[in-house]
Parts: sequence; C-alpha cells; structure tokens
Amino acid sequence: MNKRDKRLVFVAVSCASFLAPYTGSAINVTLPTIGVELGMNHAMLQYVVSAYVTMNAILLVPFGRLADIYGRRVFFQVGMVIFLAAHLVCAFAPNSWVLIAGRGMGGIAASMFFSNVIAILSSVFDISERGKVLGINASIVYIGLTVGPFIGGLLTNWWGWRSVFLSVVPLVVIGFTLAWWKLPRDFRRGNSATFNLPGSAHYMTMLVLFILGLSALPGMNGALAVGASVVLAILFFRKDGRSASPLINASRFRGNRVFLFSNLANFIQYLSAFATTFLLSLFLQNDQIKNLSPHAAGIILLAQPLMQALFSPLAGALSDRFEARWIASGGMAVTAAGLLSFSFLPPTAPVYLIVMILVCQGIGFAFFTSPNNNIVMGSVSSDIYGIASGILVTGRVLGMSLSMAATAVVFNVFNSQRDRPDAFLNSFHTLFAIFFLLSLLGIACSAARGKGKARSAAGN
Repeated sequence: MNKRDKRLVFVAVSCASFLAPYTGSAINVTLPTIGVELGMNHAMLQYVVSAYVTMNAILLVPFGRLADIYGRRVFFQVGMVIFLAAHLVCAFAPNSWVLIAGRGMGGIAASMFFSNVIAILSSVFDISERGKVLGINASIVYIGLTVGPFIGGLLTNWWGWRSVFLSVVPLVVIGFTLAWWKLPRDFRRGNSATFNLPGSAHYMTMLVLFILGLSALPGMNGALAVGASVVLAILFFRKDGRSASPLINASRFRGNRVFLFSNLANFIQYLSAFATTFLLSLFLQNDQIKNLSPHAAGIILLAQPLMQALFSPLAGALSDRFEARWIASGGMAVTAAGLLSFSFLPPTAPVYLIVMILVCQGIGFAFFTSPNNNIVMGSVSSDIYGIASGILVTGRVLGMSLSMAATAVVFNVFNSQRDRPDAFLNSFHTLFAIFFLLSLLGIACSAARGKGKARSAAGN
C-alpha cells in the first residue's frame, strides 16, 4: 500500500477513534437537558450512559475475534453504519426507552469498529511507523474526550440536545466512505477457524455481572454479582481452553510474557488514574473547599487530556526508536508521582499547583499509553490482531469501571457528604494513596514485561 492510501486509511480509522470518545463526553453534558425534556430522573439518566458502556465493553473481544476470522474491513464498515443508525434513533427518540435502546445500539456499533482500530493500523503500517501512528491515534482519542463537552454544550445551547446526536453524521460518512474505498479487501485471514457462540455468551454474561456488580457496590447485591462473575471467569477460561474454536485461546498468550504484563499494566494504569477527573471535580466544586463553578472546574480539568493529546504522538514515535517498555514505565512513574501529590493535596492548595500536577499526569499518561499499545500489538502475530486489540481496550474499560467502583466504596466507608469537607478530604486522600500504591504495582509489571520482539503485519 502506498503512502497516500495509508494516509487515507488512517483518516478513516481516525474518524472512528474520534467519534467514540467524543459522543460519550458530549452526551454527558446534555443529560440534564434530556432529563427535563423526556421526564427522566437521575436513575434513568444513568441508563443512558451505562447502556452504551456495558454493551461496548462486553462485545469488544467477541467482535475482535469475529474480525480476525471474517475480516476487519467488513466489521469496521458495518459498525460505522450501525453507529450512524443508532445516533439517528437517539436524535429522534420520542421517549426515554427509545433513547436508551439507541444508546445500547451505539455501544454495540462502537465495539464493532473500535475493537479493530488498533488492529487495522497495526496491519497497514510497518513496524518502523507503528508507534508514531498509534501515538497520533491516541492523541485523536484524547482530542475527542477534550472537545466533546465543549461542542456538546454549544450544540445543546444553540439547537437542543438532539443536535449532539446528529453531529456525528459528517464524520461517520467520511470514515465509512474512505474505509469502503481504501481499506484492503484481504483483511480476511482465510483460516478455517469458527466463532464460538456459546463461549461468547458465557464471556458476555461474565462481564455484565462484573460491570453491573461494580456499580452496585458496596451493597450485598453488588458483591454477589462480582463474586458470580469471578466464578464464571474461572469456568470460562477452563472451558475456552478446551474448545475446538476458542474465543480468546489463552494458550496463544500464556507464554507471551510481554503481552500479559503489558495488558496488566494497561489495566492497572486506568484503574489507578481514571477517577482523578471525578475526584478533582468534586474537590474544586465543593463549596467548603474551592467553591468553583462547573465551567471553571472544567477548564482546569482540561489540563490533563490536553497534555495527553499533545504528547501521545511524540511518545509513540519515541517507542519506534527506543525500547518502549522503559518509555511506558517512565510515563507510568510520572503518573504515579501525580497520584502521590494528590494524596497530600491540602484544601488550601493554589489552583496553579493542581494544574501543574494534572499537566504531569497528562504527560505521564501519554508516555505510557502509546508505547504500551505499540508493545502489545508488536508482541502478537497479525492473525490475532483483532482479539489482541479487543483485550487491550477491554482491559482499559474494566480498569475505568473498577476505579469508579473503588471510589464509591471508599466514599461509603467515610460516609462522605458535600457538607462535610473533612470526610470528603479523608476519602480524597485515601483514594489517591491507594491509587498510588496500585500504580507502583503497574510500574513493576511494565518494567518486568521484558524487551519483547516486534512483529510485522505479515509476521507470525
């Protein structure tokens, strides 16, 4: 494939990379307006978010496996079409249940193309370019997260919340057209593997129980659901390993120290750092601590994703030239330093200090994520890029979910309320101390993964 065609493929994939985080962050801003117009309480509004997140999380690995068997091109394109249809359903939803169904449909669609983004880029671009390309792609994801609330707020103010769902149309059309035109038709691997439908149903049930259980913690129902998911996970891996057509086929990864430790580090990074924005949002807006407006707090919190967007391409490019595990480990160490700083943050801390710590965390995140993605995709053969990409993204989602669940549990233990800053600060500092300790474990996993060996798309 020549350079021009590679660039067009990258643009197509970038549209998908931008859309998923953009819609998630933009729609969050519209939720209060949606609630008023459709008569939805806070519990119902939560379903608008969880329907998308849950469906997306449980289907990333199955669709990654399907794409490895039947072709990444077709799943990428079909995912874009369904994504467009889902957002049209949401834009014209007459009631809350149709809106929630549309969001669930959007989560399914996003898992179809998002599980293939890294796989497609790793297949199209050479080893020498992979880190740089994955870094730019990560930057686009962070840009989507950054501009989503701003654009979502503007569109809601000007034309109403339905316009936010319609705003995806141009990028979907561009992404689909370029994918149809330029994505190679030989992405089908041509192997004799078949898809394990019962195993996939088992896997999805396991994840649904885990995600819903986390959201219900620390209640008994939540603990039971998480416990059941752990039992199902043990049974799944035992059964999947003996299947003639396994979903994950753990035997292909069992001896791959680089892949296993890289994914574990990825999970821990998101587990330890994802709740930062949520916790700082409460810290900044607490009327007995900083008492900032939501708008002012939002501007301050932009510091981290902006740094991630700016430095991800550089981090990815460096991972092509130098040993990526040390770049990723160094990035994780910088993030850990930020977490440690927040664990001692006094209520009188100046805003500029908070911004400086967020800047450091953003840079650290960038220097971890892009090189780590490069390492993961370079540690496997091209015939399982889809499942490897699905596992990587699923680990990210599960880390985010567990991060928020841990936050809820600690808040419950300290019985934190907005009118009790002492209790809130105890929770705040305890959580960041826990997250810092977890990040040390992540650094150890990142450093212990080994050097690894890069593979070309054609390599085995």
